[in-house]
Amino acid sequence: MKLGSVFNPRGVLEINYKISSIDAYQNVLYTGDEKGTLYRYQLQPDQAMIIQANQAQSKSLTKSRIDQIKVFPQTNANLLVLSDQTLFFVEEKTLKGEQISKEKVSLFALNEFSKINQLEIVIVTKKKEGFILQYNQKAGKFECLRERFLLPDIPVTIAFIGTLFYFGISKKNYSVINLDDKQLQVANLIVDIGTNPYLKATDNDELLIITTNNIGIFIGKDGQIKQKSTIQIQNKSIQIITIYKQYLIVLFDNLIQVFNLLDSKPMSEIQLSSSAKCITQTSNHLFYGSSSEIIYLYQTPPEQQIQDLLKQGKVEDALQVFQQYNQNQDAQKNQQLEQLKLDCGWALIRQMQFQNSLNYILQTNFEPRDFICLFPDYYYAVEKLESVNPNPSQNTISLIIAKYVQEQNKGDPKKSQELKIQARDFLIEILEKKRAVLTSTQYAYSMKDKLNLLTSTQIFNQNQWHAIQCEQLLELIDFALIKAYLEAQLLPKLKNFLSCNQIYCLSMYPELQAIFQNNKAIEQQQGILARFYESFNKIDLSLEVWRTIGGDSLNQQVQQEACEETTRILKQNPERNRIFKFIQWVLKKQFKTGIQIFYVSESIISPDQMLKFLDEEKEQDLKRKLKEKYLEVLVLEKSTEEERFHTQLVYSYIDFLYTIFPKEMQPSQIDMKKNQVAQETYQSLKKFLKNPNAKYNSSSILEKKVKDSWMIQEVILLYGREKRHEEALSQLLNLGFYEWAEKYCCEYTDNLLTKLFKKYKELYFFLEGKQKERPTDQQTLFAFNQVKFTINNFLKKYATHSQLNALEVLEMIPENWILADQGEDDGLFQFLNSVISHTLHQKRSTKAAFHLSDMDLLNVECLNASTKQANVRITSEKKCAVCSRSIGEKVFVVYPNGVIAHHTCIKSNTICPQTDKDFEKYFKM
Repeated sequence: MKLGSVFNPRGVLEINYKISSIDAYQNVLYTGDEKGTLYRYQLQPDQAMIIQANQAQSKSLTKSRIDQIKVFPQTNANLLVLSDQTLFFVEEKTLKGEQISKEKVSLFALNEFSKINQLEIVIVTKKKEGFILQYNQKAGKFECLRERFLLPDIPVTIAFIGTLFYFGISKKNYSVINLDDKQLQVANLIVDIGTNPYLKATDNDELLIITTNNIGIFIGKDGQIKQKSTIQIQNKSIQIITIYKQYLIVLFDNLIQVFNLLDSKPMSEIQLSSSAKCITQTSNHLFYGSSSEIIYLYQTPPEQQIQDLLKQGKVEDALQVFQQYNQNQDAQKNQQLEQLKLDCGWALIRQMQFQNSLNYILQTNFEPRDFICLFPDYYYAVEKLESVNPNPSQNTISLIIAKYVQEQNKGDPKKSQELKIQARDFLIEILEKKRAVLTSTQYAYSMKDKLNLLTSTQIFNQNQWHAIQCEQLLELIDFALIKAYLEAQLLPKLKNFLSCNQIYCLSMYPELQAIFQNNKAIEQQQGILARFYESFNKIDLSLEVWRTIGGDSLNQQVQQEACEETTRILKQNPERNRIFKFIQWVLKKQFKTGIQIFYVSESIISPDQMLKFLDEEKEQDLKRKLKEKYLEVLVLEKSTEEERFHTQLVYSYIDFLYTIFPKEMQPSQIDMKKNQVAQETYQSLKKFLKNPNAKYNSSSILEKKVKDSWMIQEVILLYGREKRHEEALSQLLNLGFYEWAEKYCCEYTDNLLTKLFKKYKELYFFLEGKQKERPTDQQTLFAFNQVKFTINNFLKKYATHSQLNALEVLEMIPENWILADQGEDDGLFQFLNSVISHTLHQKRSTKAAFHLSDMDLLNVECLNASTKQANVRITSEKKCAVCSRSIGEKVFVVYPNGVIAHHTCIKSNTICPQTDKDFEKYFKM
């Protein structure tokens, strides 16, 4: 018996004649020999010997070889037998035969797969003629049905389907004749006939044609090639092709090939011990004849085929067998397929094909304990496995590999070591993938869920497992992965594993700690040790390791990593004393990284505690930068409301700027572009002072820090914030910043332009008096003229501005000021002109508004009077707007819009039941 074969041969009858042809129907088998004798055997399917030799019948039909036997089911299973160029119709029980035609017959064929033409046969004569005979069931004989047709030559293979007759002529071509065509013309098929021509009808609309190199293609009755895979038959001389269930069976001299008709895939090959001559089948049996016996091909159950193929490691063939026997898509098939894929994976493991097995195992919900138990060094204790078997690791991977290498490689130690490494890497990948599934949000396993996972009959240790909680399974997986990573020195993977995952084997810390501390590779990779401590919640130990790494290493990249990891750990595990203990070295090494700790919640470290801690820094520049950055975080990002911290931040900015540009310097001496740090700080100061949400104490800053300094802009801004506008304007006018003073006035709503004009006037008279005292003083004259020019422009520019009280300004204008000294463009003239025009416009607008309001009032009063005069006349025809009945003598309600309704029908006295208009609201408007 051949493992994995669809069919397996078993001899059932030795014969003493040379068999030449065979056919069967139901429980009867017919054979013919080289001497013209027919044999009939009764089949006994339920017995070990299917054919009983002592029950055989025989009858000599001719003296020549019986070339072909065909059971004709539509004629009571009688036979058509071709022998000595004569076609006989043989009675199936007595084997008596009579000649059908006097013609010398070369070939004949039944009309296959046709319900309409099932009583017809086609005959090809030695005269290269063909004709159709139909069996007349009433008369019990064959009758010629159509005219004869000529053939180019005697064909070597024929097929008859419906009204189409196909034939192939050796070394020429395949052709077809449509028997419904009166002309009976021959049409050649565009298919190469090859060296082994053969035609076989596979259903009522499909024909298999063997072409060049024994490639089988399928065509339809229309002659078009079907969209179906070709069949690659061995390039040998074909004895016969037959159909059995969903299989296409090709018989050669010493070989049988089996194909699946559905997808054209080869199923198996059966090497024959003796030369085969013919083959046939019933609905449930398949036989072929050799030179000395009749052999029964019994079909191997698909389950047995699959198991046989798995033992050989032929997993693709096993899957193919499964698919061919399970065409329907349903839940049960999917479960069976998943189980088979897991079995395939284990079958490949038995062949030491670890990587190939992954492709199958990872498609299943496999049980990882089946794999872990092969590696006893990778689990903590037997009890953790939750095994029914007290010794779940009877077969370890080392023993399995040793046995395999001994059998396949004569115990080669190099091969053994190579396979052990492959097995370990395989285990790592298997466990990584299972862990990813168990922890994935897509599957949403609860850690307390008890899992029943898929196991296989192909495993080495035939264990049974108790259902295990998800977190317990993850505990096993994590422990095994950490040990495997360490053993394989897969330090990057170990680093990533410890960094990115929640670790579930916390209870196994003591054993793992000893392994880490004694591992030489870890000594060179202390960062992994730090991550190990962190993963197992040994936070202070982890921070100690990072501090050692960051302090000892001269490598900038390593130092940066140590600082980043320390800061991250402190933020994730915030505790005040721990932060103060471990952040200090980070702040000195990597300022930008360390300041991330400032974002820790104030419930952990209060602002005062943090500022006190920062005050302990001995290096003054670092202290200033740290405090300033913390205050920025506190004020600008955490948005604290406490005024003192806002004020301290401003103090910090100003104090630093004074260290670069002392307070006593003149504004003209300050050039921020020469110092980038000072420029950035100054921009931060200005931005913060202008921030409307800032809560700083402007009075304190003004008096203690910026007053009488070069920070004029800041002084003016703070004066404005304190509403000390008089002082702001005085300082601006003293410095000659007239435009700035006007702009300042426009930014506030305190009628400041009027006050500014008053100050202009005072300055005007002061300079006028000074100029009179010293008429030759050019500087005084210039200042006086500048003030006159400024006042002139001021009056023109702001005559109608909302912040300027025109009447007050008119009262302040001295009587001796000339209305138009230089013409109508003079400021005073323009001011008066604009003020008069603007005032007149306002007066007219007010008067118009008054009259419009008066008209609205009159309209409302008129409407009200008209409404009050409204009346309703009640007649017998008046109906209620709600119930549509006559008003009659009942109490009713009349609404302002004339709608009438019974008082008992309405819901509200003020809302119209017909329009829903609320008259109470309407008249209030």
